[in-house]
Parts: sequence; structure tokens; C-alpha cells
Amino acid sequence: MNSEQKLIEKWRELPLEKQQKVLQFVESLKEDKLAIKERPFGLCKGEFTVPDDFNAPLPDEILDLFEGQ
Repeated sequence: MNSEQKLIEKWRELPLEKQQKVLQFVESLKEDKLAIKERPFGLCKGEFTVPDDFNAPLPDEILDLFEGQ
């Protein structure tokens, strides 16, 4: 069974109301893809500054937060 068949099988198991929501979601995916536009370079110029130490290693206490310690 391929993925299309699996999807249809799972969709058919849903109540009619949920089937409609799935269809609406799929339609929204098509619309989102068409709506993507390239952002112009420099769009936020002057909105913020990157600090000189941006690439510096993070302090151990902040690294611990990322690592769940």
C-alpha cells in the first residue's frame, strides 16, 4: 500500500466533519505555496544592530539551559 492509499484509507475513517477539515487544510497548503514571495534584501536595515561579540561562545550557564542541565 503506497502513501496515497494510506492517506485515503485514514481519511475515509474520519467523520464527515473531519474529512472537510482535512480538505480545507490541503487547499490551504496550495494557497500558502502560491503566496510565498521573495523578501527584498535589506528589508530590516536600521531596525537592529548585531553586537560585536555575536559569534563569541555563550557563557556556560546559558549553554546549560540549551542542553537541559
